[in-house]
Amino acid sequence: MKILYVCTTTDMGGAETALRALSLAVQKAGHTVRVVCLKPLGSVGKDMQEQGLDVVSLNLAGKWRPIETAGVLARLMQQIESFQPDVVHAFLYRAIMLCRLAKKHLSFKLITTPHYDLSRKGYFLRLLDRVLKNADDISCAESRATADFLEKKQKYQTEKVRLVSNGVDLTRFRPDDKARQAARQQFGWKPEEIIFICVARLSAEKNHPLLLQAFASIRKHNPLARLVLVGDGAEKEKLSQWVHKKGLENAVVFAGEVSNTVPFLLASDVFVLVSTIESLPVSVLEACSCAKPCIVSKVGDMPRVVLHGQTGFLCNTQDPVLLSVLMAELAENETSRQQMGQAARQRIEQYYPAPEKAYLKIYQELI
Repeated sequence: MKILYVCTTTDMGGAETALRALSLAVQKAGHTVRVVCLKPLGSVGKDMQEQGLDVVSLNLAGKWRPIETAGVLARLMQQIESFQPDVVHAFLYRAIMLCRLAKKHLSFKLITTPHYDLSRKGYFLRLLDRVLKNADDISCAESRATADFLEKKQKYQTEKVRLVSNGVDLTRFRPDDKARQAARQQFGWKPEEIIFICVARLSAEKNHPLLLQAFASIRKHNPLARLVLVGDGAEKEKLSQWVHKKGLENAVVFAGEVSNTVPFLLASDVFVLVSTIESLPVSVLEACSCAKPCIVSKVGDMPRVVLHGQTGFLCNTQDPVLLSVLMAELAENETSRQQMGQAARQRIEQYYPAPEKAYLKIYQELI
């Protein structure tokens, strides 16, 4: 098979890392793969190139500007015509919309996977999605929350919607005591320190200010607590200023954008993600697969992964006091951390395997 993947960006993010894992697995299975990125290549796109994937950038910049968008659409159609794919698989909103528009002029099989919370898009963007949705041959949803919204609110045809949940490479993301010790030594983290970690873009919807407020509270009573923020983004400067103002420079680590999060996850003790908008974050699945208890907000499918009191804790997105209590509970109770972490790993093994086989089955079905 020839599979053409189209994605809006290849910056570090859940959709982009899922695309990387899928495209590499499909190529390894013996199929011909090309990845088309609308925007200039980010770190994930460059990493895919280094791993031998055919990756093309259409160099889209800025927002929806009619002339620029028309030019990118024309270049996308050229890629489709030259590659002659058996299947086009689009990720993220803008890539999906342009592929749907391209299908009005070209004949190809189209699969879409949103990897975003469409309910939080503006009215016009939701309307555009409803108008163009019938171009999809199959609409895959990476979470139950997304599938429900597509069917109930966007009126997608039920027979075209497939739930293909995000998943994890269980052999790569797994508990490893020796690797954990080596990573902690590498990062300079003492054995007695309790490391909270958040792997997410430094953007407003990830709600880092709430996490920082809660961490500042528990740090007062637990000087061995540290917070590691893995990711980069527009909010970095503001967050850094807040950390400096509170005198937490020695307790909060801005690790930046990281292509391989495994050492950070293994070296940490508790994963925290309190986003206001999510579908099913790959980072949460990866943390659970590494046997880390998680504290997450009640958003998207995260409550389906993190069972309150069993594999971690759930909280709302506006209560730093509650979040600090939950963080303190895990910071002070090693037994709970271990039990919840083991339960989290078991849940991933049972319900969230890597989705590559499911997608390959859908590709075969289409052609």
